[in-house]
Amino acid sequence: MAVLLLAGCQGGGLDASFDAAIKKVFQPRRTPQQYLLIAVSDPDPDIRRASLAKVAESRQHDHEWAIKGYVAIALLENDPHVRCVAVRALGQTGDPRAVETCLKLLNYRNYPPKEVFPPEELCRADATGVLADAAAGALPEATRGEVLRTLRDRLRSDADRAVRIAAARGLRNFSELDVLRELIAGLRDQDFTVAHECEQSLAWLTGVTHDGDAFAWERWLSEHQADAFAGDGVLPASRRPPYEGAWGRRWYDTKQTLQWLFPGGKEQ
Repeated sequence: MAVLLLAGCQGGGLDASFDAAIKKVFQPRRTPQQYLLIAVSDPDPDIRRASLAKVAESRQHDHEWAIKGYVAIALLENDPHVRCVAVRALGQTGDPRAVETCLKLLNYRNYPPKEVFPPEELCRADATGVLADAAAGALPEATRGEVLRTLRDRLRSDADRAVRIAAARGLRNFSELDVLRELIAGLRDQDFTVAHECEQSLAWLTGVTHDGDAFAWERWLSEHQADAFAGDGVLPASRRPPYEGAWGRRWYDTKQTLQWLFPGGKEQ
């Protein structure tokens, strides 16, 4: 110990680490409200992001003051990473303002710049994901229509693949013929993952699959206008994952990892 202390005195490295540790121990613990204040005022975006994450991880993450803070940051923050934290935090609250804010972000051209700052790709992707998750639940009819229009527009025109993937996932919650046509068009997306998500959503809505063949889907739809949604919500066997539920997925992922680590073993 004496040697370590002497080395610290000579090099300064240990002293600096020791001082930092002492300051951390004796620094007063901030409240979530104080972290939110830092999140909207600190000049360093990394500090703003970390502070906002503290609010989102706290037990007060869904309090009124926190939601108002998320909304303001999501709409007007100029750093995309900080905005993403705000959007994700809003999404986990389940508050209706999460959907309202994400709709405003994705349709920012309809609003003056002082109300919503143009979102970067990361922010658009997270906002689309929040809408996709919300569409799986109960939405007011007027809001549901706007969510549908926005998801269709993002799948059709957004330059970012992550946005289009999230939009395709969200559209599986709308049993409408126009949605099927939109998803069939999405099968021709140059990004394979986008096309795969469109096929998956088509399978969810109809109960059948054509393995990404847009021509086959167009032919099928022309013959099944009246009963296109007869199998809604029942995935074809070939599209089902090899597990059920969250725990099943964890066990499946564990087995896949073990097989990758020990490829010589034989599966029983």
